[in-house]
Amino acid sequence: MSDSPNARFGVLDPEYAEAFAKLPQMPTPEGIEASRKFAEFYTDMIRKAQAEHLPDASTYKVEDHSVAVDNGSIRVKVITPTSGEGPYPALYYTHGGGFAVGSPELNEFALTAIAVELGIIIASVDYRLAPEYPHPIPHNDSLAGLKWLVTNASILEIDISKGLVVAGDSAGANITATVTHLIRDDPFFQGRQPTGQILQIPTSCDPRGQPAEYKHELKSLPLAENAHMSGLPAEAAFTMHAQYYQNDPTEPTASPLLFSSHANVPPALLQVAGLDIFRDEGILYAKLLKQAGVDTELIVYPGVPHGFFLAFDKLTASKKFQVDFRQGLRKFMPGARNYSILWGPHT
Repeated sequence: MSDSPNARFGVLDPEYAEAFAKLPQMPTPEGIEASRKFAEFYTDMIRKAQAEHLPDASTYKVEDHSVAVDNGSIRVKVITPTSGEGPYPALYYTHGGGFAVGSPELNEFALTAIAVELGIIIASVDYRLAPEYPHPIPHNDSLAGLKWLVTNASILEIDISKGLVVAGDSAGANITATVTHLIRDDPFFQGRQPTGQILQIPTSCDPRGQPAEYKHELKSLPLAENAHMSGLPAEAAFTMHAQYYQNDPTEPTASPLLFSSHANVPPALLQVAGLDIFRDEGILYAKLLKQAGVDTELIVYPGVPHGFFLAFDKLTASKKFQVDFRQGLRKFMPGARNYSILWGPHT
């Protein structure tokens, strides 16, 4: 048995085990080019599966905007509901992919459903990827995209007083957590700070930089049980930081768990997978936020892997994840409307 204090969350979800057993087993891609080709295949597969959940095309519009950043530009995809009256609350979303792969298209259909259901604008940032653009460029790009959103709020039909939530999954959650620390003392955001943050399957600390004082709480990286079903091999965490992101292991902007203070960041919801190699650092990060006085909710989904809500969206746990996401948005967005979920049946 694992000696992690959170080992109980790693007990396999029978529904997931059944779904996993039906999948053809594929080798983990090696190298950045193979990883990116697989990411393209995975994105296409997810989009085909999620297409059935898209609301009627007349109820939303999607626009890509080019945003100038240091030494280049980035794309921000903006989804706007057309079935209500603006201006709207906004969600600013940063995708995952180990800092090195991925795009806003992976989560686009799921986020489109949320935009229509809650009556909110959703902007997804297409930050530049490592290793070509190593640390801190992805974080800086995401911050630049958020500043662009706030600057152009009226043009985009956004009313920040109705709610501005920042969110992301996996590496995107890492970036989001860092951004919340960078902006808390930034005069630009005075009076227009995000009203909440949602961190999904977050990675919060480079494994090479884990503080000795927390080693006893960070035991999920080499999962002892069902490691082959965790959705992400342990070595991926080292590759992500050392080879791709190329960050200093103790730099807080790459490992937000290491910031000297977490006080005064936005209220938080953390959604953590019980069979994820990043499980314990997500749980610890939630604990540190609470200790810093941040209104924090932690939800753990036992026995399911990293990225379960994308790859296995029919699971009961995945449906609960989507409901919890919406409820978190409603909590942080006073201007979001009550929803009738389009994401299929849930309990």
